[in-house]
Amino acid sequence: MNALQSIFEQSTDAVFGIDVAGKVRFANSDFEKLLGHTREQVRGSRCATLLCGTDMHGKAFCGEHCPIPRTVEGHPPVGDFDLVVKRADGDSVLVNIGACYTPRKLLEETGQVSVFFSLRRVSPQRLLQRMASVPAKGAVTAGIHGRGRLTSREKEILGLAAKGMNTAQIASRLCVSAQTIRSHFKNIYPKIGVHSRAEAAVFAFQHGLH
Repeated sequence: MNALQSIFEQSTDAVFGIDVAGKVRFANSDFEKLLGHTREQVRGSRCATLLCGTDMHGKAFCGEHCPIPRTVEGHPPVGDFDLVVKRADGDSVLVNIGACYTPRKLLEETGQVSVFFSLRRVSPQRLLQRMASVPAKGAVTAGIHGRGRLTSREKEILGLAAKGMNTAQIASRLCVSAQTIRSHFKNIYPKIGVHSRAEAAVFAFQHGLH
């Protein structure tokens, strides 16, 4: 076990790490306690298949098009988010998840783990706070589709980003320049309150734009 993984082994959060293909390469003992899978069972499994995460409304979040493993260029920060995930015994648990990208120069030292995820169970008190802070569905829809919010092209770009496409691929799909796509993202970020491509992709998942 390398030094970085040793640090995560001491964490009080459940932590696991995946490579760029989304396959699990590391899991700590608290991960075993939280989800009921042993490290030997999950090693080599796809993250999406393992967690089967959904939002609190039951909408699927995890899947083969998850952008997080692929969004490694520049190591953008990812805001934490809540998911309902499956335990080994079939029960569901609501967790708050944070992600930490590994710098490229450390990939060899981490056993090719490109992203580490930390999971912590959401307490009843925190759940109530979350529910109180979530706007009504109509308000969310108005925020996305209303005047001064996302244009149809911006929503299209977010949807492609949520499918894991990079700037060049999105530009090719939409027959525009890469600079045009970068300009769109600069306009999108302040509109939806995020600071990185990965956070924008998470937003797209949460609001059904993928």
